[in-house]
Amino acid sequence: MTSPSSETNSPGASKPKLDNRPLHIRAEEALAALLEGGTYQPGDQLPPEPELAQQLGISRATLREVMRAFEERGLITRRHGVGTFVHQASPLVIESGLETLESVDTLVRRRGLSIETRDLHIEERPAPRSLALALGVPAGTRLTTVTRTKVAAGQPVATMMDALPASLVSAGDVWAGFRGSVLDYLLTRSDLALAHARASILPVCAGEQQAAQLEVAPGTVLLLLEETLYTTTGQVIGFSRNYFVPEFFKFHVVRRIQRKP
Repeated sequence: MTSPSSETNSPGASKPKLDNRPLHIRAEEALAALLEGGTYQPGDQLPPEPELAQQLGISRATLREVMRAFEERGLITRRHGVGTFVHQASPLVIESGLETLESVDTLVRRRGLSIETRDLHIEERPAPRSLALALGVPAGTRLTTVTRTKVAAGQPVATMMDALPASLVSAGDVWAGFRGSVLDYLLTRSDLALAHARASILPVCAGEQQAAQLEVAPGTVLLLLEETLYTTTGQVIGFSRNYFVPEFFKFHVVRRIQRKP
């Protein structure tokens, strides 16, 4: 894209028509033409910012503004520490009804896809105030925490944290029985009598840690699912905080008509 001020005209030559639209609009058109013109295919990595800005004839500040808008529209994907890629529609879309309590591992395998666990940490530690409140225990109570990143079909799709009272589930117990899912492990424990969960889901912006784990840019919108697990007697047995990459998940809820007596 060439700015009007850079045009040089010989005497007598007709002057080109000036484009008085805002620069970011013209920059968006130029980048869109580059993406749609066949130069780059879905999945291709774009040049580094300085090179791309020079190619489009705009400043890096303007380029960053345009790329932010394109990322929000799903046209490009920025991977923290890796680069920027032309968006490639993923066949990996995991759909689930929130009224059914199932693990991510179960959902992914049902699609016939592979799933693995990375960055697994299982440890016992005193409960910080936030987790103590979530579990209804005094601050400082010993908790077993399980953190990990879930990778489906080679793509990081979620980062997860579970906290359990160590008096009920020790770190050693989890290490012995863990196969990728805390929920699936708890369901094997008949002595715990897991009954139901209460969950909330909301959009949040990825912090530095989540961005690095999920290979997205800081500030990328994620889905945060917080869930409290209960036994048949109403005792809280676990709390989880899970961050999902939205492009890979589709959650829904079945709502039924309440019949009057």
